[in-house]
Amino acid sequence: MKKLKPYKRGNILLITLIIIFLIYFSAIIYFSFTIETVTLFNALYKSKLLVWSIFSLLIIMLFLVLFNIAQLVIDRVKKKEGTKFRIRLTFFFLIIASIPLMPLSVVSNNWISKSVNLLFISGIDTALRDAVEISKRLYDKLSAESKREWEALCRDCPESGIADAQFQNIDAVFFVETSGNKVYSMFVENDRVDTDLEELGSLIISDTIEDTWKKVNIKNIEYLLIPARNENNPDSVTLVRMISSDISNYTMSIIEGLQNYRRLKIMRKPIKGFVVILFIFVTLPFVLLSFYLSLIISKEVTVPIRELVIATQKVSNDDLDYRIRLDAKDELSLLIDSFNNMTEELRLNKKLLKYSERSAAWQDIARKIAHEIKNPLTPIKLSAERMLRLYEGDDKFRIILSKGIETIITEVNNITSMVNEFSRFTRFPDSKLEKYDIITMVNEIYNFVQNAYKNVEFSLYHNQKEMYLFVDRYQVRRAVLNIIYNSVDALPDNGRIDISCYPSEGRKGFYTISIKDNGSGIDDEIMGKIFNPYFSTKGKGAGLGLAIVEKIVFDNKGRIWFESFPGNTTFYMEFCKA
Repeated sequence: MKKLKPYKRGNILLITLIIIFLIYFSAIIYFSFTIETVTLFNALYKSKLLVWSIFSLLIIMLFLVLFNIAQLVIDRVKKKEGTKFRIRLTFFFLIIASIPLMPLSVVSNNWISKSVNLLFISGIDTALRDAVEISKRLYDKLSAESKREWEALCRDCPESGIADAQFQNIDAVFFVETSGNKVYSMFVENDRVDTDLEELGSLIISDTIEDTWKKVNIKNIEYLLIPARNENNPDSVTLVRMISSDISNYTMSIIEGLQNYRRLKIMRKPIKGFVVILFIFVTLPFVLLSFYLSLIISKEVTVPIRELVIATQKVSNDDLDYRIRLDAKDELSLLIDSFNNMTEELRLNKKLLKYSERSAAWQDIARKIAHEIKNPLTPIKLSAERMLRLYEGDDKFRIILSKGIETIITEVNNITSMVNEFSRFTRFPDSKLEKYDIITMVNEIYNFVQNAYKNVEFSLYHNQKEMYLFVDRYQVRRAVLNIIYNSVDALPDNGRIDISCYPSEGRKGFYTISIKDNGSGIDDEIMGKIFNPYFSTKGKGAGLGLAIVEKIVFDNKGRIWFESFPGNTTFYMEFCKA
């Protein structure tokens, strides 16, 4: 299974956190607009899942922040490059994030205090108590009306006439025996009361009415139980009056309001503290997220800078092969690419300088050798030819002399050919750089070598129709052919050569030509010598083939390298895009 790179894991974590915070923020907005404050308090108080979710989010954010701070401190202790700058950058980000938070906290705290205090102004408590007192006086009035009506009836009518009386303010009359064990109703004026007679009777027997009236609730219907007396009957009398639903609801609402207000008044300070805690719970995750983002952003900025500092130190220590391997973004990516390209140019220029110095030395040696060898070759050849022409002696000796002179002339011609090759190396023509499609050239070379070497299998690969380079077409063609010739010489029977053209990996603006063979490979002992002039592992030639190839590549602003393993050797030539 392929592992994710650290920066990819960091991006996934950051995206996940942002999604979680968006959900969290959306939930806060939803609750703030759809749920009443008291209900929200109750939900937070009763819902363990909600509280633990918020608490877990805080713990996660706190862990991430502390973990990154610990990493930053460790880097600072180890004196890693860029840690000072990162600490300052993180500090500045934190200040920027805190600037709007501080006035927001002060204003929110004042607003919360004033809002809570507004709930408990003195007039509200008095108004609610007065409303409850008014409701009691209303019940007093209702009970008094029922009593007056009953007393008037008892005074004006004999006992036998009470049963037939019509009442306006009385819905039922209950008589309780003096023993208190039996109750019976004299009459019922209301059908609803009739359904509640049994329960009303039980309440009248079991409860003592100590005041002028007592309110009871049966099946959401409220009744007033009013004690009365009958001078003509020793049994106690209880009058029943059903309270209208409007009066009952208003009274209950007032009483509940007063009770809730008194409970809130008792919880006045806890409510303030709870609101402050709620504010902290809402804002602290965002503060931690801001801090975490400041750490991440500072790392995104300082890590490339730190890598640049390290790379600069490496380059100053003459390590021109060092490259910054970092997936930066935006302008930092451009800066890193520019630095890598600059380092590559320095490396190539240094290599070219060394090659130029070495090549100049070899050219001077070749020039002197060619001069010193070529001067005596001509008289030696002419003298040998003259001796053969003027000799008129024994035919047997003439045959021997003729063979010897032919050998001398042949070797002189070989030496002359080698000297001419030296001379060509010393007088290599200047490159004429021009825009040229390298695909056209490799197609021509491919067709040529396919016909020239029938016993070798060739393949050609390129992933673009056109690849324009700024090179000397004839020199680059000669370099490619020289490498192919060397590969053919190194191949076993049924050998294979692959020719490829493609954009360079990790180097924008460059194309690479590669020639790969399945020969025996290059021995480790001679890998550092194969581009040296006059070095050859073959028994023929002056050993200038790869030296000329290297000179061509350098003269065309390119670079050349190779990779060799047993059974596999690949030469690479890289040139700048036109």
